[in-house]
Amino acid sequence: MTLGLDFDFRRWPALERLERKERWPGTAQRAEGGAESAPATGGRPGAEPALSERELRVAAALAEAAMPPGRFLEGAGAATAARLAAFLSTIPPHLAQGLRAALWAIELAPVATRLRPLSALPLEERMEVLRGFEQSRALALRSLLRAVLTPLRFLHYDRPEMFEHVGCRYELPTVRDESPRWLSQVTNGREVEEDLELECEVLVIGTGAGGAAAAYELASRGHAVLMLEEGDYHRRSSFTGRPARAYREMYRDHGLDMAIGNVGIPVFAGRAVGGSTVINSGTCYRAPESTFASWRDGMGLPAELSSEGLAPYYERVERMLQVAPADPLHLGAIGPIIRRGAERLGLQHGPLQRNAPDCDGQGICCFGCPTGAKRSTDVSYVPEALKRGAQLITAARVRTIDVVAGRARGATAVLGGDTRAGGGGGAAGGARRRRPRLVVKAEAVVVAGGALMTPLLLRRSGACLSSGMLGKNLSIHPASKVMALFDERVDQWRGIPQGYQIDHFADEGLMFEGGSLPFDVAALAVPWTGRRYTELMERYPHLATFGFMIKDSSRGEVRPGLGGTPLVLYTMNPEDVARMQRGIELLCEVFLAAGARRVLPLVAGCDEVNGPEDLERLKGRQIKAGDIDVAAFHPLGTCRIGVDPRSSCLGPDHQAHDVAGLYVCDGSAIPSSLGVNPQMTIMAMSLRAAELLSARLSG
Repeated sequence: MTLGLDFDFRRWPALERLERKERWPGTAQRAEGGAESAPATGGRPGAEPALSERELRVAAALAEAAMPPGRFLEGAGAATAARLAAFLSTIPPHLAQGLRAALWAIELAPVATRLRPLSALPLEERMEVLRGFEQSRALALRSLLRAVLTPLRFLHYDRPEMFEHVGCRYELPTVRDESPRWLSQVTNGREVEEDLELECEVLVIGTGAGGAAAAYELASRGHAVLMLEEGDYHRRSSFTGRPARAYREMYRDHGLDMAIGNVGIPVFAGRAVGGSTVINSGTCYRAPESTFASWRDGMGLPAELSSEGLAPYYERVERMLQVAPADPLHLGAIGPIIRRGAERLGLQHGPLQRNAPDCDGQGICCFGCPTGAKRSTDVSYVPEALKRGAQLITAARVRTIDVVAGRARGATAVLGGDTRAGGGGGAAGGARRRRPRLVVKAEAVVVAGGALMTPLLLRRSGACLSSGMLGKNLSIHPASKVMALFDERVDQWRGIPQGYQIDHFADEGLMFEGGSLPFDVAALAVPWTGRRYTELMERYPHLATFGFMIKDSSRGEVRPGLGGTPLVLYTMNPEDVARMQRGIELLCEVFLAAGARRVLPLVAGCDEVNGPEDLERLKGRQIKAGDIDVAAFHPLGTCRIGVDPRSSCLGPDHQAHDVAGLYVCDGSAIPSSLGVNPQMTIMAMSLRAAELLSARLSG
């Protein structure tokens, strides 16, 4: 139903004037040649070259020492440096400048001891210098090396011939997209050429786990819903399995967001219709009752937020996502390896619950499902909301929530994609045309931009500031991995990348979940340099990877950063570091029990664990946070719900304490770490919040 808004929701004149084109930005064919054919100068009109001639030589000398040729893998060098220059021209300038600064720091580091910069040293001496960085217990030195080597390695290995050398498929053929009727209710903001003013009953900002579920529920109840999404609507033709394309088009900030503290932690989030559900592994858990009990006992949250209270919502989510155990036929070799090791150690294990009923084991879940089997919100909740009358505008970057007399009344957005520095889109000669503006009037606003971006939007809007908690209370579900070499072929790129689990230690806050890596991503995961690095990459067909995540008690903060990006601050406390160490030790035991030839925990100062004595040495070490390779995929808590307006941003109904009609339905509303993958809990809580909002609108 509506509240007397003066428009026919089924016909939006401003949208009907737009010319609808067959090709969407997210489905455009990949440019011929890829990164290797790109120029070494800037991609932004009128920009300076991304790297000077001297910097190109430095990058080539570094790449040559870090990735020398092997028996059949070619080495890096000048061509890799040229690809780096092309890459730097496509990312925000402040990130490119940071990488250039790191490159110079490594170039000048040997001057104090060897009296010459890195690029002037013979190859063997360059390898020694990099080995010193790699093995240093100083986090700053290892982080510096990693910052430069990560793009160099990715660009070196992201080529068809490198995949052919190890027997891997490089990419999938492009499929033809279907054109269902509900697509007529989607407007591509990149094609809009005039300012728009629209009205709706509920404006939903973001189409990930929370926003899409809320939009579906509200549209199902007859409300006039408009969804805005900053990213594009990528169809199946976009999902060719290439990480480089996915990072560029579907990940926020090219996947370069980093939590800064006593360890540098990449924090990954999606930016597309479907949000992070497009790029996750499809793992589906209900949150444990122990977590809900802590909310009730420690925060006074109501009994409805419990396993029993949320059960009906979880059941609805599971039906929509068609959740079921991973098919053993598509677990690949990793599942049997982990099962073998876990059984010998007497550990509880089994296939994971997933939202991919027709999965055929393509192994590229984190880069978009090419078959549509994974029920991410772009193929589940969003289309179902559109079928029920909702509308969607993509490439719409919301600047502010419009608050009038203490109530959310809509939002103002800019259309046409990313308008931050480095976002591209300028006209010839460096001049940029003005992006069209979208003004939306609404009776209520649901913000669902994720735990990194929601607090930035709310802060710009002057909302949720009264408690002082906005952007704080960040949990990130820290994750790490262990690798192992086997005599048998593993071919970890085949099968579900995250389809098996060891849940024996869940009560300790440790969940072990498969984390198989494609060849070029595996190249980034190994912190070694020189010949032993190349030798290991040549053994990729025999390399296994498995990961784990901890229920973190550490907390961080999200602040506004350069160019509109989030500045993420996070320091891992000693308890979480100890839990990370225990996870690494346990995975080493599992791999050894499974018959691994070499086990690689990749902990600084402890590269290999190949027997009981090595394992005891690892257990006897006092590992620091910066000694472990950590990543994060589930940021939560930066706009948490609570009953006390002095310590929380939202009420238990997800409505802001200080702005009426403003709701937050995403991971930022979750008050603490869940200890499991959060997408189902975010969806379940968002369905509940949408019910409550609907009752108020209808009352």
